[in-house]
Amino acid sequence: MKVNRKKAFLWGVIILVFGSIFVEQQFIINRLNKQYKVYQEQLKNLKSKNDNLKEELKQIQRKDYIERVAREKLGLIKPDEVLIKDRNKKK
Repeated sequence: MKVNRKKAFLWGVIILVFGSIFVEQQFIINRLNKQYKVYQEQLKNLKSKNDNLKEELKQIQRKDYIERVAREKLGLIKPDEVLIKDRNKKK
């Protein structure tokens, strides 16, 4: 009878150890899955931002865009043009 009690106790301890390991692994898996979803969302956002920046770069490299910025922001004109400013217009 003592042998059976020892075996039962030993099996109980083994089951308890493996059960606690299993539960701990489930918590780890759940945490990693949540972290994975966060990283996937960040990756999606970064890809979208990257696509937007690529499109903006294409726009910036176009000749007409460069010319428009030079005219509007820097006040540049072509050599054969004459600049006429309205004195009554407020900046």
